[in-house]
Amino acid sequence: MNSESDSILAGGESRRSFIRKTATLAAAASTPALFHTPVYGQNTAPSANVTGANNRIAVGYIGTGKQGMEHVRSQKKFAQQNNIAQAAACDLYAKHLESAKKTMNLTDADGFADHRRLLERKDIDAVIISTVDNWHAQCSIDAVEAGKHVFCEKPMTRYLDEAWQVYDAVKKSGKVYVIGSQGCMDSKWHRAAEWIKAGKLGPLVWGQGSYCRNHPKNDEWQFPIDPDANEQNLDWYRWLGKAPKIPFNPQHYFSWHKYYLYNSGLIGNLLPHRFHPMMLATGQPEYPRRVVATGTKKVSTEREITDTTHLLAEYPSGLTLVVAGSTVNEQGLPDMLRGRKATLSFASSQNRVELKPERIFAEEIDAEEFNDPTPVESIARLEKDFFDCIRSGKTPVANLELAIRAQAVLCMAEMSERLGLALFYDEAKRALKTSDGKVVRPLSYDTVVSVAA
Repeated sequence: MNSESDSILAGGESRRSFIRKTATLAAAASTPALFHTPVYGQNTAPSANVTGANNRIAVGYIGTGKQGMEHVRSQKKFAQQNNIAQAAACDLYAKHLESAKKTMNLTDADGFADHRRLLERKDIDAVIISTVDNWHAQCSIDAVEAGKHVFCEKPMTRYLDEAWQVYDAVKKSGKVYVIGSQGCMDSKWHRAAEWIKAGKLGPLVWGQGSYCRNHPKNDEWQFPIDPDANEQNLDWYRWLGKAPKIPFNPQHYFSWHKYYLYNSGLIGNLLPHRFHPMMLATGQPEYPRRVVATGTKKVSTEREITDTTHLLAEYPSGLTLVVAGSTVNEQGLPDMLRGRKATLSFASSQNRVELKPERIFAEEIDAEEFNDPTPVESIARLEKDFFDCIRSGKTPVANLELAIRAQAVLCMAEMSERLGLALFYDEAKRALKTSDGKVVRPLSYDTVVSVAA
């Protein structure tokens, strides 16, 4: 083991206009809401500590390494606009903790090596979780059970069983949960969902997307080892969490993305950047029916995870999403969603989406283009949505329901890639099966998988 010349009808309405209006009304009547309203829905009061729009939100940070400090700096910059107070930090590497405390002007009493001690603080309303992947689940569960709202970096969890544990805990708690996939805030995906729900694409057929890059030294996720790190200032065995216990290994700590012990590679680290927004754009994110994935590791050989991955996710509605990732070639697939009546094409680095009707439906569907000058992939916008929803009780964009559906696909993809299986999902039983109906136990911290698989 080791992540889019009319004839005139009676009343003066053109045939083209009549067809378009009829199709739109029918689609609107038959299309469900974008998401099921979670337990913390719009009519539920937010945290007891944040009872009004003007009340300040006290935030604690669990994990203050590279990504954790991105959140610390971003939220410090917009603290006044978001009306938040950076109240506490936790990291089991003393050097990271000291850096966070200094950046936020915290006292020693506001710094913790154990996240449970931070969660005991009654004044803290919300936490930002930016730990190694194998701590996402426990920190999220502990936080909501302690009455805190949660912003957790993607992926939702390391494994599928614990994703369901997080889901159940959040639902029971009534707290706001956000998955850290900032692309979900890009308006192009939301306009796409509006067009799709209005019936402009007809039934969705298939979509494609990718997240690809090419490291100049063919050394993706290799980070420098801090010579100051040792077992006296870094709680190594606690950092391992539920992962198998191994002797102190600085390479594993600083470059953990390279090892299956702590993450699922491209599947958990890169694909969510495209997968969460694309599922949101469909207008009705589903659990998968079948997932198949392949991965190769012939270029970047100094790590366990693959350097190229291809994922196919088939859904009960008939939609299939094809998502690819690579760290050894940056030419990816254009982001598109195809329907029976029209196709959507998304700009890769702009908030722009074009709807082009299929030739045979050009009398019914107009071509359209949506442009928004707002920058894409904004962490600050996702953070603001989190804080706004804590106060309003509304459902965040990158919410729990989206997170669990995406995580089911991602976890199944890792299993397919590493075990060579085509997996089917039984939503009612939360079970994974092979084509012959045999139940397959999801990967877990106890699973032993050959790296060569």
